[in-house]
Amino acid sequence: MMKTFLIILPALAAAVMLSSCNRVLEPDSSFIGSSGIELTVGGSVILRHDPLTWQLGYNPTTKEFRASDDAMKSYFFVTCSAVPASTGQKLDATVTWTSGGSTQTSKGRFEVVKVQGDTYWLWNGDKKSRTGVTVRILR
Repeated sequence: MMKTFLIILPALAAAVMLSSCNRVLEPDSSFIGSSGIELTVGGSVILRHDPLTWQLGYNPTTKEFRASDDAMKSYFFVTCSAVPASTGQKLDATVTWTSGGSTQTSKGRFEVVKVQGDTYWLWNGDKKSRTGVTVRILR
């Protein structure tokens, strides 16, 4: 009995540690509640589309979404493995953005967590990135 316990205890501890490393976090309520096109990383809004000074782009062939200010000093691009279609859909995506002169990228598995018309809220809950991005299919 004691021998079995000594084998099970380390295995159980290892399983708990591994599961906590791969934990997926739920979307931030502020991201889900947002109504505009934006990029959120780690719980903070990094970039937000302003319809007066920003432009949107969408390429259905490459499944790429773009949002940029008129001067192209701040932007984010999202390239998806599939076109977002419905809540719960999972897709691979690469998000690249620049703000303040440095370019950053986040890659991973995103889930469509909200849909309003042609606008989709994509969320990667990996605890290292916690990236949310809103994209719009332009028709």
